Amino acid sequence: MGHDCDEHGEAEPQGAHGGEAWRQQGGGADDLDDSCQIAEFLPESDLMKDGHHLVAAPQHPLAAHTGPIPSDMLAQHVQLVLTDRSDLSIGREFGVMSATTWRIADLGAKHAFLRAGLGWGSMPLNVVEADIAAGALMALRFEDGPPPGGFIMPLSAVYPTASPPGPAGRWLIDRLKLEARG
Repeated sequence: MGHDCDEHGEAEPQGAHGGEAWRQQGGGADDLDDSCQIAEFLPESDLMKDGHHLVAAPQHPLAAHTGPIPSDMLAQHVQLVLTDRSDLSIGREFGVMSATTWRIADLGAKHAFLRAGLGWGSMPLNVVEADIAAGALMALRFEDGPPPGGFIMPLSAVYPTASPPGPAGRWLIDRLKLEARG
């Protein structure tokens, strides 16, 4: 989560994912360790954790499969993958389970593609919960994977320690931590 100030000096939070969020804050590849985790000098690394569901549209062939889906069946279908817009994770794969992928840089576009039946993929629970309840998307279960909602993605605040957030940014970080505790 980054921030810019508007003409009144008020913080305007910005969101990004992966290496793009890191790049927007002035980080470079030398500041990441081998697992692509943010280097230890950044303090707010785990604000909350977000459950993800593996989903497909009801008309997608994987949605019709009963029981856990074998990994060889996955290879026959396109997985929609949220891609990192930066070059910081080149050559690294996160959560890719299919041999055939379409890389999409926007979560909203990925959601629309999933609803249209163009592939299957992982989505944050808060984004697809209503779709699953309404039958517009189906939660999938894989032989070698966790149960629906079992993929956990951490939400982190990223800022240089030399330039910590001001009062508005600090309030937002504290609020996210409070919300995560329920």
